[in-house]
Amino acid sequence: MKEDIRISTQGMNCPKPLIETRKALRKLTTGQVLVVEGNHGVSKDEIPQAVLDTGDEVLSIEEKGPDWIITIRKG
Repeated sequence: MKEDIRISTQGMNCPKPLIETRKALRKLTTGQVLVVEGNHGVSKDEIPQAVLDTGDEVLSIEEKGPDWIITIRKG
């Protein structure tokens, strides 16, 4: 799948990963894809919920040890 923007939130704590995700989503148009990388456990759960609340779509959540990658499509 083609990604339009990839951001890293590695080492960031709440609420910074969610804030950075929202900023990146605002730059996208409908149908474009954002990939968010991080390692803050709470954000791994918080970001998908916030994305669903805004009408965007979580395509996948991949976990690799403490690291995760969330792929989102702009709604």
